[in-house]
Amino acid sequence: MRKLWHLQFRRQEGMEKSRSLWIRMMQGSLLGAFAAGILLANLMGREAVSNAGILNDYFVEKFQYTEINGQNLFFYIVGERIPLLLLLLALTLTSLGMAGGILMLAWQGFSVGFMLSAAIAKYGMKGILLVLGGIFPQYLFYFPVYVLYCYLTMHLRKRLYRDKTGGGTERGYIYGAWLIAAVGLLLVFVMGIFLESYINPIILKNLLKIF
Repeated sequence: MRKLWHLQFRRQEGMEKSRSLWIRMMQGSLLGAFAAGILLANLMGREAVSNAGILNDYFVEKFQYTEINGQNLFFYIVGERIPLLLLLLALTLTSLGMAGGILMLAWQGFSVGFMLSAAIAKYGMKGILLVLGGIFPQYLFYFPVYVLYCYLTMHLRKRLYRDKTGGGTERGYIYGAWLIAAVGLLLVFVMGIFLESYINPIILKNLLKIF
């Protein structure tokens, strides 16, 4: 009994160390990619990055005077973003789940770092407002979904491992809990898409008046 308890304790300790490692990797990938985005934008130079995304002068001019159809934009963004999220949620059931989540966080950090650096190079400090306006308020929903996705993956792998070593009696409950969590993340993400379609264009139009 003592040996069994000791073995269980060592397994638990190993899982906690693994969880701590994944959390550090999440933080490191996000901050490292953010710094990489800033570095790349500076290496490319002002002229090369001045037309990236919402910094494009043609886009800015057209966006200011074009009437945005929120419904069309909503379904367009759903088609662009939801398939990737569904793929990521499917990956939580595999050993690739955490890798997918870390890559997604890294991409978000890189994109924001690159656009911030490019916007500052073109517009000065007010360029920060332009980038923040481009991601607000939808990223108040998107980013937590990406972070919670990683925690869901860690928790799922931990529970599946525990269930496997304990005889497999809770597998149905684990997958049921996963389904509820996955649907919850999907709904939060769709709320972000709704805000990006109907609220963000209004904010961005008003913000572009100062540029």
